[in-house]
Amino acid sequence: MNNERITIDDIARHTGYSRATVSRVLNQDGSVRPATVKLVQQAINELGYVPSTVASALSGGRTRVVAVLLPDIGSPYYSDMLEGIDRVAQDRGYHIMLKTTQSYKSIAGIVDSGLVDGFIIRHSRDPEDDLSLISDLKKREIPFVFIGKPIDGAASHSIMVDNVGGAREMAHHFVDHGFRRVLFISGSKENLDSRDREYGFRVGLSERGFDLSGLFTEEGDFSRECGYRVAEDFFHAHRVDAVFAANDRMALGVLFYCHEHGMRVPEDIAVAGFDDVFFSEFLWPPLTTVMQPMHEIGTVAMEHMIMSIEGSKISTTRIILPTRLVLRKSCGCGPGKTGSHPGEMPS
Repeated sequence: MNNERITIDDIARHTGYSRATVSRVLNQDGSVRPATVKLVQQAINELGYVPSTVASALSGGRTRVVAVLLPDIGSPYYSDMLEGIDRVAQDRGYHIMLKTTQSYKSIAGIVDSGLVDGFIIRHSRDPEDDLSLISDLKKREIPFVFIGKPIDGAASHSIMVDNVGGAREMAHHFVDHGFRRVLFISGSKENLDSRDREYGFRVGLSERGFDLSGLFTEEGDFSRECGYRVAEDFFHAHRVDAVFAANDRMALGVLFYCHEHGMRVPEDIAVAGFDDVFFSEFLWPPLTTVMQPMHEIGTVAMEHMIMSIEGSKISTTRIILPTRLVLRKSCGCGPGKTGSHPGEMPS
């Protein structure tokens, strides 16, 4: 059998159990006695059996495959999150199918195929596509976990970060620095994370007595090019003490513009972002930002996904993970500092 694919029938002959019993073990059917499971697992390991995902799907069993849907897979924003998802998947014997949400039709085909047991979804750029996908999943009773704030009408298990709290803490820090004219660069108006960050920032400024007539807002799209373009257009007509961008890539674009046009950071203008992606600490000056626990988001999302697939009871449908303010030189602070307590000025 060394040169042939090992099948369930081979496992059955080797152990003396029926094909149906072996199949129940592979599908983690709780009705099988532990001693039987142990013997079948020993045979699987000895013979080198590799289950066929397609065959399992066709027979109505679990495929142990989870689809992860992202708006794009080129962003460094998602790398730590994917590592967290993959680590849990490997530990639990699951596999990952990574797809972008650029084409709803291709995703609908995956839903219809029966080749995946569940979906981890990061909202796309089109809320209508998200709602259509979720409707299809509910009809087929396929479990899914949402990463980020779910759109209205899409009640589900969701793993979120405290966008409001993180932006609020950045606002407190800006006021503590004495900034009085501030530019906030948002994501698109439809983006739920960006809206929460803007809300948290406004709340935090108001809490510290900031005159909101000194707050300017410009809409962006989360890209480095957009950050550069907003800085170019805005700085021709306005002067501000500091910029808070709704993500690090737009903050990077602002830094590029400042470097090219002789604006010293942080002496002439402070710059901060949100996410703490891998490059943030290696910029010059290193970027002050709000850290999202991306690896933890991935691990928690995958753990909840597996619990849903395997029918475990989940006590809460929404988890909000904390963010953390990371202070670096781009706002005028020393390296390696973390968030201050309200009212405390960093040294």
